[in-house]
Amino acid sequence: MIMKNVIIQLAIVLSLCSLSSLGKADDDASETENDIDYNGSDCIWIRSIRDYTPLDRRTLLIWGGSRPYYVRLATPTSEMEFGMSVAVHSRDDRLCPYGGDGLIFSHFNGRPISVRSISRISKEQAEDILVRYGKSKSAEPQTPAPKELEGAEVEELG
Repeated sequence: MIMKNVIIQLAIVLSLCSLSSLGKADDDASETENDIDYNGSDCIWIRSIRDYTPLDRRTLLIWGGSRPYYVRLATPTSEMEFGMSVAVHSRDDRLCPYGGDGLIFSHFNGRPISVRSISRISKEQAEDILVRYGKSKSAEPQTPAPKELEGAEVEELG
């Protein structure tokens, strides 16, 4: 009787373990979005900044060399969307989300906007973010055109 209870308990544990591993596959599918640390404290070497893409009034992607960074500003600004360049206000050679570092998007205003967070992300995550914010089209796989098949000719009788 005890052996029967042990076997039943073992079967229940094994079935629960297999169900939990099925849920893990779903977690891996959304791993790209969940891996981004939206409160990151990474820094960017100022001399490596090559380009930026505004995502909305408070977030942007900065390309530091070949590395993308997800940057959130402390306050929203519309200057970022219309500016042609960005200036960095920092006390050293790096742009960080602490120490009073900021970005200047307008030459008219000249007021730096404090950086709230900087997160280094992968190129795949950057592509996903651009698609999510509508700044890039999704790379959907295109179906190839059907191939011409050689077959018997059809004659009309009549």
